Amino acid sequence: MPPPARPLALLLILGLGVFFRFSHLGEKLLWHDEIATRVFAAGYTTDDWKGVVYGGEVVTVAQVGHFQIHNAEKSVVGAIGGLARHDPQHPPLYYALTRLWVGLCGDSVGTLRALSALLSLLYLPAIAWLCLEFSGSARVAWMGVALAAVSPFFVLYAQEAREYALWSVLIACATASLLRAIRLTEARAPAALGGWAVYATSIVLALYTSFSSAAFILAHIAYIVIRERGRLTRVSVQSASALAVSALLFSPWAYNLVHHLDSFFATMKWSRDIVIPRPELLWIFGSNLTRVFVDLTAEPLGIVVALALILVAVAIRHVARAPSASGRHPGLLLLLMIAAPITMLLVPDLLSGGIRSVSSRYLTPSWVGIQVALAWMLGAHLSSGATRAVATVLLAAGVVSGALNTRRDAVWTKGISANLPAVAALVNRSEAPLVVGNEERFNPGNLFALVHLLIPSASVQGLKIHAEAGYVLPPHEGDIYLFSPTAPFRERLEEREHVHTQLLFEDIHMQLWKVEREPDITHPG
Repeated sequence: MPPPARPLALLLILGLGVFFRFSHLGEKLLWHDEIATRVFAAGYTTDDWKGVVYGGEVVTVAQVGHFQIHNAEKSVVGAIGGLARHDPQHPPLYYALTRLWVGLCGDSVGTLRALSALLSLLYLPAIAWLCLEFSGSARVAWMGVALAAVSPFFVLYAQEAREYALWSVLIACATASLLRAIRLTEARAPAALGGWAVYATSIVLALYTSFSSAAFILAHIAYIVIRERGRLTRVSVQSASALAVSALLFSPWAYNLVHHLDSFFATMKWSRDIVIPRPELLWIFGSNLTRVFVDLTAEPLGIVVALALILVAVAIRHVARAPSASGRHPGLLLLLMIAAPITMLLVPDLLSGGIRSVSSRYLTPSWVGIQVALAWMLGAHLSSGATRAVATVLLAAGVVSGALNTRRDAVWTKGISANLPAVAALVNRSEAPLVVGNEERFNPGNLFALVHLLIPSASVQGLKIHAEAGYVLPPHEGDIYLFSPTAPFRERLEEREHVHTQLLFEDIHMQLWKVEREPDITHPG
């Protein structure tokens, strides 16, 4: 199975891909979403730390940090129970693994993220398998591995203490195992039943990793229905049986989600309620797609986005027209796999508003499909000088992107928390600062992440929304800061407490205001 380029060049690309995944793991910004992972891995629930931080009392940085330290007395089963009650939209597989991992290896940020980095390495053989099943070409498989090794999107999410590295592996394995099971079934091979068992297992694991797996599973179902023309064939019956077993095995968590729908809708409310202009939605989608290949600047250049879209369109055209080694063209499955998540997320945003599609990670099945499509196109025409040039540019762009991102503490994947280091730098100018925050939207997770950056002498005070009306500034000797306060709260505080608030920092996700007391004026008798 010879690689598409010189062996040393491929080994260099793979080595750089591994290096980028493990580089500076403990130094990257610990952001909003990762806080939830770290708290869970330590053995606590969101309600545990909120009960302390939002109890209305002033608490120290050490008291908040307590919820990130591994508690050996908490069991994995108990932790999963807490996840089921308080965060049911996140299935438990990855979080159970983190809980076990932290117990064995330690609870530092770098150690926690190392689990994702290790899991992400499995994506390389997984995409090789997927490329082989689609194309039957070793050259295409090696091209897929090379592209995946230095893909900025997959490298950055390999450094996140979240489930997306594991999910990408399972997306590739589930799709590859489906094609393999179909191939074995049509050949009437004895291993066909085992092939469907592997497929069912991959689907169950994917569902227990992310509910968003529904998108690529629907693509699988649509492919089988179209392929078999809606008839009851050996393939359609056995695939339906495998999916039925998967659904049965996943039903306990599905039931839990239904039982806690209120919590689910409250947690996901932001994705429906926030509305941004359609042109901006399309630009964000194009930028996210571009970052699968290149991530050189904070905001991709328009020409780069345009070239990425053209390249993907050409690759999709190639997939639609390419012959299949299996005799029955599977390119339709790849096209459905790319289209399904985009249709389920971007189209509703464009039609009715919302930002479901803004988070690139939810479109991971599309990015996996696009990566395979590119590998298929490039690998099939690698003898062409123009194709080799395109492949070289793509791989070089990935390598340069990885080198740049290793030096960035707050990359675009940090989203709503990217500017927390700037906020922390302002607060840390004070000797004993107090940060007052509320429970609005993203503030709890961002407040907890901010605490991770504050000096040891700092303290925080969280306020529930109903407690804001009668809030009185505590007798604190140091400087007091308001973290993302609502305008009514801040204005009432100024009037009631006779203080002035100065805006120090603002972006679309957070604000920092400093409370300045008005000087006492003593009138002569």
